[in-house]
Amino acid sequence: MSVDTDTSDTDRHTKLSRTDTSPTASPIRVTITFVFTIALVLAEFGLLVGVYTRDEPVQRQQLLQARLEQQVIDNGQIPDITRELDALERAGVPREDLEGVRQAGQNTLASQVHALGVTLADRQRSLDRQAKLIYASLLVIVSIGWFAWFRRLVQRHRTLQQAVTEQEAVTASEQRLLALVQNGTDVVTVFDLDTRTSFVSPSARTVLGIPADDLLGTRLATLLQPEDVNRLVHLLATLKAGEDAAVKFWMRHADGRLLVVEGMLANLLHEEVVGGFVLTFRDVTERHALEERLTHQAFHDSLTGLANRQLFADRLSHALVRRAGATRPLVVMFIDLDDFKNINDRLGHGMGDQVLEVVGRRIRRHTRPGDTAARLGGDEFAILLESAGLAEAETLANQLVDVIAEPVVIDGTRMPVTASVGLAEAVPGEISSEEALRNADVAMYSAKDRGKSTVAAYDSRLHAEALDRLELRADLQRAIFSNELLLHYQPTVELETGKIVGFEALVRWQHPVRGLLSPAAFVPMAEETGLVVQLNTWVLFEATRFAVVLQNDWRRPTMAVNISAQQLVRPDFVEQVNRALAESGLPADRLTLEITESVVLQDLEDVIPRLAQLRSRGVRVAIDDFGTGYSSLAYLTELPIDVLKVDKSFIDRVASDAQGASVTEAIIAMSHTMNLSTVAEGVEVAEQAAWLRQVRCPIGQGYYWSRPVDEAGVHELLSRPTNELGGSADLVSYRTVAPF
Repeated sequence: MSVDTDTSDTDRHTKLSRTDTSPTASPIRVTITFVFTIALVLAEFGLLVGVYTRDEPVQRQQLLQARLEQQVIDNGQIPDITRELDALERAGVPREDLEGVRQAGQNTLASQVHALGVTLADRQRSLDRQAKLIYASLLVIVSIGWFAWFRRLVQRHRTLQQAVTEQEAVTASEQRLLALVQNGTDVVTVFDLDTRTSFVSPSARTVLGIPADDLLGTRLATLLQPEDVNRLVHLLATLKAGEDAAVKFWMRHADGRLLVVEGMLANLLHEEVVGGFVLTFRDVTERHALEERLTHQAFHDSLTGLANRQLFADRLSHALVRRAGATRPLVVMFIDLDDFKNINDRLGHGMGDQVLEVVGRRIRRHTRPGDTAARLGGDEFAILLESAGLAEAETLANQLVDVIAEPVVIDGTRMPVTASVGLAEAVPGEISSEEALRNADVAMYSAKDRGKSTVAAYDSRLHAEALDRLELRADLQRAIFSNELLLHYQPTVELETGKIVGFEALVRWQHPVRGLLSPAAFVPMAEETGLVVQLNTWVLFEATRFAVVLQNDWRRPTMAVNISAQQLVRPDFVEQVNRALAESGLPADRLTLEITESVVLQDLEDVIPRLAQLRSRGVRVAIDDFGTGYSSLAYLTELPIDVLKVDKSFIDRVASDAQGASVTEAIIAMSHTMNLSTVAEGVEVAEQAAWLRQVRCPIGQGYYWSRPVDEAGVHELLSRPTNELGGSADLVSYRTVAPF
C-alpha cells in the first residue's frame, strides 16, 4: 500500500539524518579536519625549508675552499693557511678531509686543495640528488594524498547530495500523498478495532454526503448494513499485520439511500505512523446496477423478461440433480404459438414482438410460485413445474391455452392467438435436461398435429414420429434443389361444353425412399419452416414454363398456381411473378394466381396493391376455397380478383342437402352479380355436375373429369374429344391409383 511505502521512505530519511547530518557530530569532524590540514601543511612547509637550506654549509665550504685555492695560486709558495683551514673546519668540513692539506708540502699543497674542492663538489651533488629525490617523493605523496582527500570529498558530497535528494523525494511523496488523500475521489479512513475513526479524508462529503470532521471519532459500523458489519468484524479479527483484503459493502448515504462501495482494507496496526486499520473505498453503485442489469440480460429474455433458454436449462439441470431419488417427477411444459409466422409476415416483426410481450405477461401471471417460465426463442416458451404431477400439469396447461387464446388487441388491431402445449415428465436420475426438453418439444408437435390449440403429453411412440418428421424436414430442404419435386396438373372444365379451359399446378414429391408424396405430407411442414417460399417459387417458374407449351393447343388453357401467405407478403413478389412470365414467355392473361381467402384477409393493405399491380398487367387472380374464411362478403368487393373458386365442402352438399344447395347457389349468384368467373371445386359425381350446370356455374374442377396428371397426361387429356371427359371410371381409377 502507499502508506507502507511512504512510511519506509520516512524511516530511511530519519536514519540518514541521524548518521550523516547529526548536529553534534558535524562540528567535531570539521575541527579535526581543519587542525589536521594545518598540521599537514606546516609539516610539508618545514620539510621543504629543511631540504632547501640543507646545502648552505656545503656552499660556504666551497666558497672558503675556493679562496684557499686562490691564495695558494697567488703566493706561489706555501702560505700560512692555518686560519683558512680553521675556518673550513668551523664551516663543517670534516677534520680528516683537511689533514691532507695541513700536511702537504710546497709541491702537493695545490693538489690537496684542489682535491678538497672535488670532495666538496661531490658532496654538493649528493645533496642536490637527495633534494630532488625528496622533492619527487613529496610530490608523489602530496598528489596521492590530495587525490584521496578529493575523492573522499566527492564521496561525501555525493552522499550528502543523495541524502538531500532522498529528503526531497520523501517530502514530495508526503506532499503528493497528502494532496491525493485531500483531493482524491476515494475515501480514506483509519480506524481501530472498534471501527472508531481517527482519520477521514475530505472526499467523504462527496461520496457519503457527510463532512469528514463529522465522521471523526464515530464508529464506521454505524454506516454499514448489519450483514456487512458482521463481515467487517470478522475481517478485523482475522486480518494479519501487513495483510490487506478487497471488500464490498452496502453503506448508507446522508440522504438515506444505500450505496455500494468497494475498496481495500489493510491492517497497519504495526505501523507507528498509522496505528490502525486503513479502509480505502469508492462509490460503485452505478457500476453495480449495470452489472446486475447485464447479468439479468444474460439469463433473461429482453423482450418478455422471462428466463432465457440458458437459465431454463440450468434450473432444469439443477432441479434434476437436487431432487435425485424423489418419487415425484418434474414436468416440463413446452408452449409454441400457432401460425405466429403469419403475424410477423402480415403485420411486421414490431407487431409480432408486441404480441410476444402480451403472451409473456399472460404466461408469467399463470405461473405458480416456485416454477420457472422461460422464452426459449422466437414464439417458443417453456415452464418448469417442480411440484406438479402430469395430471395437474395438464390442467394447468389447458388453463394456459385458454388464457393465451384470448384475442390480443394492439393499436385497435384484434389478433387471434392460439398455442399448442406439450408436456413431458422428467424423472430425476433417469433423464437429462436435454432429453426432458426434447420430449416436451415432441409432445408439442403432437398437439399441433391434433389440430393445434391443444395439449399433448409425451409418449415414447411420439419420439419416433418426431425423428421421422425431422428427417422428412431435412429431406425436403434437399429435395427443392435436387429435382425430386414434380408437378401434376388438374384440368378445369367448361360445364356446358366439357372443354378444358385451364389447369391447376399441384406439387408432388418423388421421395427416393418413401415414394410419391402428396402435398398434405410436406406442404404444412414447408409452411412451418419457411421453405414454402422456395417451394412455391419453384412451382411458379416450372408451371409457367409448361404453360407456354400448352399454348400451342387451340384452347390456349390457363395455368393456375397456388400462392402462399409467406410469398405474398414478400416485397419482391410482384417482381418474381414478372420474372417468371418474362423467362417463360407466357402471356400474362394465361396465368392465374390462386390465393386462399384467409391469406388475402390477413393483410389487405399490402395485398391489394400488389394484386392490383399484377392485374393491371393482365394476370388473373382467383380466391381459392371461398367460404372457409371470415368476413368474406365484407371485403370481397375491395379485392382485385377475377375468379371465385367455391370450396369443395359446399359442392359436397348440393345433391343431397337442400340447405347446403341454397347456400352454394347464393354464392354462385353473388359471383355472377360481381362479374366474377366461378369455379366449383371438388366435383366428383355426375349429379353435382348437373346441378352446377342448372344454376349456371360456368366452370368445374374435380375428380369427375380427371385426377391430377403429369405432363404426358395433360397432353393426353387435351387430345381427347370433349365429350369423353367425365364419368365414374375416371373417378374409380383415380381413387385406386393415386389417393391424393
